[in-house]
Amino acid sequence: MKGIILITMVLLAGCAGYKPLAELETEALASGDWSLVEQRERMIAKREQRVGPACPTGQVSVCSSYMRTDLCRCVNSKVINTLY
Repeated sequence: MKGIILITMVLLAGCAGYKPLAELETEALASGDWSLVEQRERMIAKREQRVGPACPTGQVSVCSSYMRTDLCRCVNSKVINTLY
């Protein structure tokens, strides 16, 4: 029973209003409070770090993790093939 309540709460939280970044910026211009905009930008930057770079054709993303930080970079796929 507790599991059902927990799942329901998670689903309801996911349905909470999501404001686009442009709307947050418009509100920040009016109010002068940029904290929500900065928070959203930090969240976007963290997501992009986790996903890694979009590599061009012929290259692959290679990621390494150190001290809870993922570092990703593009490497020529031929170099990776020679390692294996």
